[in-house]
Amino acid sequence: DDLPAIIALGRRKGFSFIQLNTNGLRLAVEPGYAGSLAAAGLATVFLQFDGTNDLIHSALRGLPLAEQKLKAVRNCGEAGLGVVLVPTLVPGVNTSDIGNIIRFALSNLTVVRGVHFQPVSYFGRYASATSVPVHFTLPEVMRAIEEQTGGLMKVSDFVPPGGENAHCSFHGSFFALPDGRLRCISSAASNCCGGQDGRAGLLRTISSVARQWSAPKGENKTAESCCGDDDVLDLDLFLERATSHSLSISCMAFQDAWNLDMERLRDCCISIMSPEGRMIPFCAYNLTSASGGTLYRDHQGLSA
Repeated sequence: DDLPAIIALGRRKGFSFIQLNTNGLRLAVEPGYAGSLAAAGLATVFLQFDGTNDLIHSALRGLPLAEQKLKAVRNCGEAGLGVVLVPTLVPGVNTSDIGNIIRFALSNLTVVRGVHFQPVSYFGRYASATSVPVHFTLPEVMRAIEEQTGGLMKVSDFVPPGGENAHCSFHGSFFALPDGRLRCISSAASNCCGGQDGRAGLLRTISSVARQWSAPKGENKTAESCCGDDDVLDLDLFLERATSHSLSISCMAFQDAWNLDMERLRDCCISIMSPEGRMIPFCAYNLTSASGGTLYRDHQGLSA
């Protein structure tokens, strides 16, 4: 009940971009709740959205939640909040629904600002395994996007991250034309036109995410491509529709005990702060063994 007050406190402390990670159930059923969060200063709802049908929701969450998810998206839109759909991809459960999720996002562009896929990692509630579990990799996600969108989005449209290790994530930005076609406007500045240090890449990523994932405010923004594509896109059309007809597609693969990579941990830019002031890489903090043992959670004063 004190979430609006917490958001308002964060804004007063100088945090300009505040994002809520939620299953959306209260947003769906409580009139005015989304509006109270928006009034407090919330920018974006990071919405658990595992698929477009109740078979998927029941398999992963134990309940038929499809209608509640739609209501949450609608209520956020009415309150002026941007929404990012966050599907947890589990092989054999919802990996064939990737295209449907993207099509849903494209049909709700004035509200849905992005889709952020997260292939399942085996820690926490999914820690136990009698054998090496099946991982859905970043290349597999990119290929599935191209195949399930019929080539509307292509593997070549996606670029590595600007902040974290290149093996941790990918992203792509797209602009919807009036005729239904998509134009890729992903920035490849750090990859095709010269180097970029880690801090500069991180700051660029933070700025880009905050701008794209927030609800449209009506301001114009410019294309980010440095590779020569923006000259074929009518500038007036782009400026007219950019804030309300653009979509980001991204994916981040968290690590578990079966694929932990020390280089990726060293490059991590998503950290948990310990009571002693240490910054612990997100994947290390959440790591659990097959038997459920932890390195950091519930140790040294740390808790979930």
